[in-house]
Amino acid sequence: MSIKRRGKMRRGKKILPAVMALTLAAGSITGCSASSAKTETAKESTQSQAETKTAAQSAQAEEASEAAGEREITDMAGRKVVVPDEVGTVFSASTVTAIFMYTLAPDKLLGWNYELNDLEKSVILKEYHDLPNFGMGDSINYEAVIAAGPTIAVNVGTINDKMISDCDKLSKSLGVPVVAVDGDLSASAEAYRFMGELLGEEEQAEKLASYAEKTFADIEKMEVPEDKKVRIYYGNGEDSLETAPAGSAHGQIIDMVNAVNVADLEMGEGSRVQISAEQLLAWDPDVIVVNGEPKADMSGASAAEAILANPDYASLKAVQDQQVYGTPNTPFSWMDRPMGPNRIVGIRWLSGLIYPEYLNYNVDEEVKEFFDLFYHIQLTDEKLENIYSGTV
Repeated sequence: MSIKRRGKMRRGKKILPAVMALTLAAGSITGCSASSAKTETAKESTQSQAETKTAAQSAQAEEASEAAGEREITDMAGRKVVVPDEVGTVFSASTVTAIFMYTLAPDKLLGWNYELNDLEKSVILKEYHDLPNFGMGDSINYEAVIAAGPTIAVNVGTINDKMISDCDKLSKSLGVPVVAVDGDLSASAEAYRFMGELLGEEEQAEKLASYAEKTFADIEKMEVPEDKKVRIYYGNGEDSLETAPAGSAHGQIIDMVNAVNVADLEMGEGSRVQISAEQLLAWDPDVIVVNGEPKADMSGASAAEAILANPDYASLKAVQDQQVYGTPNTPFSWMDRPMGPNRIVGIRWLSGLIYPEYLNYNVDEEVKEFFDLFYHIQLTDEKLENIYSGTV
């Protein structure tokens, strides 16, 4: 019996370590499971805390932005830009921008991009004659602009990659938001409404946008038969032999008034194309419109007189029919150079010259309304005639 007990005792000695090993193993497995669960719970807790923190930071940033009076907008180039709720003064990145600003919100115009000439001063209100000249392009006086402290800068022009890059660079140079605005003539109404909302000038913007839309609608109503469409040559420069090809932005008015631009040429790298006198004679247009050369202080009217007096052009149909006109340039060109809002009234003027029989409006009254709305002045009949003739 004792042997059996010994035997049992021997078996018991073997079993005990095994049981203990199993117990330890089970404990180890249980511990690992618990540890794994704790780790997973910790991860979830950390992730949750991070998400909560991110949400809180986002809310705080939004609250801070609201407290600072800021808003995020999408400009007309599709860029996200953070701007103040209330815009004070605006730096204009170009002459076109300055004109847009003057017509919409002159009190927010920080300055011009060049010195106004006497012709421009004859229409621009006196209190804005002596605003600073900050320059444009490569000649911008950045120190002067920064010292003047604009709230934002605006760039009105052709929306493309270069313009977007220019806006980004200008923002870094000035340390203020730069907003891109579409300067295409057909987008004028949209541009004014966008700028009106940006600057808090919605009421004035709506007046200007509505005038632009009415102008475009009036032109669309003019049903000119194909065989009645007028062939136009548009000249620039001192000899009027620089032209804007058909379909180009600089000749856009010609297309919009249902006329034919005789310069069916490739644009090339510049904004205009140089032609010869022989080419002009070969085209033999029905009407010639010339802009002159602002840099040489040559008005459109002077350029037109030069063509009419040039014996080399005596055989031209437009010369024989006395259909040579100088573009009004008060206060800026009505055709292009710069391609600003004056092109809206240019549409009225040009359509009145070439299609008087198809008009459904009074050109003079429309021009007067334009100057009242856009340039804040009321034109007398005498002043209007002087503007037409370029003798202001």
